Amino acid sequence: MWSMTHLKTLVVRALTIRGNQKAAHKAGHKHRITQGKKSIKKISDITGNDTQATFARRLAYLRSIDPLVFEELVLEAFQRDRYPIRRNQRYTGDGGLDGQVYMDEGWWAIQCKRYRGAVNKAHIEQFRVDAQREGCVGGIFVHTGKTPKNGKHLAQGVTIISGSRLTSWLAGECPLREN
Repeated sequence: MWSMTHLKTLVVRALTIRGNQKAAHKAGHKHRITQGKKSIKKISDITGNDTQATFARRLAYLRSIDPLVFEELVLEAFQRDRYPIRRNQRYTGDGGLDGQVYMDEGWWAIQCKRYRGAVNKAHIEQFRVDAQREGCVGGIFVHTGKTPKNGKHLAQGVTIISGSRLTSWLAGECPLREN
């Protein structure tokens, strides 16, 4: 017998398919979604002589790809992990969100940034505001930069994914979170 949570997740997945299909039919989206799928396969193939070298090479790769492909790569990783996602219908004018993922019985906003330096705290705070405005239960801020030691608590309700946690998750070597 299925639990209410399982049934609710199935309904959410069914309802999100239509919106994602609309986005996938637009030429720019279709190309970037395809590139995101290729990138998620490629990142697991990137290795170095040791763990640190593998991390550095993967991070360099993520920083080199198109920012919109990076967004699609992150959405693909959530989909690979069997989370329902919502793609935006367009990349600009998206209300500050790069997509949404359904977890913990609610929609979470996603923001993806390809930083080379430290996280811009104002970006995280603005993202938190945008996520609340869109009715999301929280936000997931994914970035390729450096998070300050106190950065894990930059904005209440926002989870930060970066560093080796990001590269290992995208490569499919570890779950984003324990279920």
